[in-house]
Amino acid sequence: MTQLRQFELELADLKRSLVAMGDMVDHALLLAVNGIQSPTADIRERARTLEDGIDAMETVIEDRCHTIIALQNPMVRDLRFIISAMSIASDLEQLGDRAESISKRAHYIACHGRIENPPELARLGLLTHTMLRQAMDAFVTGNGEVTRKVIEEEPETDKLTKACYAYLQDRMASDTTRIKEYTHMLRAVSSLEQVGDLAMAIAEETVFMHQAQTIRHNHDNLK
Repeated sequence: MTQLRQFELELADLKRSLVAMGDMVDHALLLAVNGIQSPTADIRERARTLEDGIDAMETVIEDRCHTIIALQNPMVRDLRFIISAMSIASDLEQLGDRAESISKRAHYIACHGRIENPPELARLGLLTHTMLRQAMDAFVTGNGEVTRKVIEEEPETDKLTKACYAYLQDRMASDTTRIKEYTHMLRAVSSLEQVGDLAMAIAEETVFMHQAQTIRHNHDNLK
């Protein structure tokens, strides 16, 4: 096997590892989104198991990227992919953290008594989960339209988050006996908003990877 062929196989394996990590995060987020809407007491342990796997995968991917850079001296395009892979792995790890945090909030609510969900919670959960899936699809395919869609959806997550905050703050003012439960829900909503931000960060990174454009601070440059 030639050195070039070996290098190509290593890059393909790196991409597969990122996709597998994305699938694991997708599973963790789906568990969290469903769990915060219908809390169950067993969700915390299930989320922790997934998070441990996500953390381990980030370490493996980061080590693999460092090894490839050190040993293969990649050209500019391949180096861009490797740098993006490390950034996306970091974003995915943070997404795993957010999913675990939401699941912990759901566990608390399940153990201390259900509360009414904000009317916009289901839409916020669905939208942020969809944004993650779209961002990972853009990473795999390089589809600019999918990337644009993720970025265009982010303001809607802000709008839904504000509506959830307003509802929860009103409930906390009118039912002071459930302050802790509503506070946990408030923090879960905040984590969902961060999921949207991280999904957008992955979408932005795919633009850098596929188009050699940095758009993190200027989406008007997106082709």
